[in-house]
Amino acid sequence: MNVAEAIKGRFSVRSYLDKPVDKETVYKILDIARFSPSGHNIQPWEVAVVMGKKKQQLAERLMEAVKNREPRKYDYEHYTKQLPEKLKERFNTCNTIVFDAKKIDPKKDKDKLLEHILQNFKFFDAPVELIVMVERGIGEAVFLDLGIFAQSIMLTALEFGLASCPKTSIAMYPDIIRETLGIPESKMIVYGISLGYPNLDAPINKVRMPRDKVEEFTTFYE
Repeated sequence: MNVAEAIKGRFSVRSYLDKPVDKETVYKILDIARFSPSGHNIQPWEVAVVMGKKKQQLAERLMEAVKNREPRKYDYEHYTKQLPEKLKERFNTCNTIVFDAKKIDPKKDKDKLLEHILQNFKFFDAPVELIVMVERGIGEAVFLDLGIFAQSIMLTALEFGLASCPKTSIAMYPDIIRETLGIPESKMIVYGISLGYPNLDAPINKVRMPRDKVEEFTTFYE
């Protein structure tokens, strides 16, 4: 698989096999991803690798927060509050495609909808959850570095036969994450990435999201 094939072939996997991923493999992935570029080479990312009993403990606490309708409290302004119409349409289309694949009517199937939401907070049953954080107060430009780092992790995972799913949903409860893992308040929780072996038979993993053509987002100036 070359780079182009990896970029085009990667997709967010939302169902995983009950098959462990060892620490050595995770280490190797991060050992490659660390070569990601960053502004002035500041390399701002910090990673918590959550596995085993600690992952289960964190998942239980996050799911409890969702069930109790605890208020969201991102460490940063989350984009869903102010999406322009065009982006909001894509957001809604994504939800529709996922709901159709899982045969969920969000207006009627409240129990199934809740279970769907909870899947995010149990990391889709992936054996590994990477939580990426950064020191507070170093500026918004750092999110560019963290995005590049995420792509590096996910593409490298393919080299090891692993799938992934990036998500900001878990970052809505940063205090729970910090408390459970013993992370200091000075660290901003930005996103998580689930890692594991994909369950390719799951209907949700047969979903592919539409992409705009180059002409729709590019202007050439000569």
